[in-house]
Amino acid sequence: MIDTLRSEWIKLRTVRMNAVLAIIAIAFPLVITVLTAVLIDSDEMNARDLIGLVTGTSVITGMLLGVIGASGITGEFGFNTIRPTFAATPKRSRVLVAKAILTVVVGVAVEAAMVALCYGLGSTILNGRGGDVVWSDAGNAKSALVGIICFAGIVSLLGFGLGMLIRSTPAAVAVLILWPLVAEGLIGALLAVAGVDEPFKWLPYNAGINLGNPDAGQTSESLGQVAGGLYFLAVTGVVCAVGAWSTMTRDA
Repeated sequence: MIDTLRSEWIKLRTVRMNAVLAIIAIAFPLVITVLTAVLIDSDEMNARDLIGLVTGTSVITGMLLGVIGASGITGEFGFNTIRPTFAATPKRSRVLVAKAILTVVVGVAVEAAMVALCYGLGSTILNGRGGDVVWSDAGNAKSALVGIICFAGIVSLLGFGLGMLIRSTPAAVAVLILWPLVAEGLIGALLAVAGVDEPFKWLPYNAGINLGNPDAGQTSESLGQVAGGLYFLAVTGVVCAVGAWSTMTRDA
């Protein structure tokens, strides 16, 4: 298994697109955080507000990390390198598990680095301008930082699952991005018209985003931070299970 992990890590880190996506995933929230910290009145933002800014912009980071997860498997199908991979490791499940582990680890690591960098730099700038951003004042908002890191890991795994299932990079990426941006809104609206009460809380991506919202209590309109995250993880697990079954039973 160690050799398989090492092999998959080499593939992941040597693809230039992955490095570019990881840089953008960190740079986008960082630029927004820095600009906000520089331009806003320093008295108008405290630790809780800064955490909300970081977690809010991190949704884009999660999507980009999901693209990395998808391309990690679809690229192999697209260039037919999956055949020598499976020939070298006939037990396909070992390859898929190794890819899944690295996908989640990279997603969590990149998100954690982004969160630490954004909060650290943002608080330094605000305090340097006379603000009062104190970590201890953040209260339960701290859980949102941990939650958004978990969210990134789940989205990365979701991208990998879609990649196994669809096998096409453009198609997998389109589903990964358009589902939360377009499909869930349309589905929720149709269910509401059909008379379903509070349909949006059962839409997986919408529920998963609550991981980065410290105020997402369990109400009639929301599953809450923890329950929403677990529900999103369960749906992602189903997608990955179906994708893995498809990969292990279909021709490479």
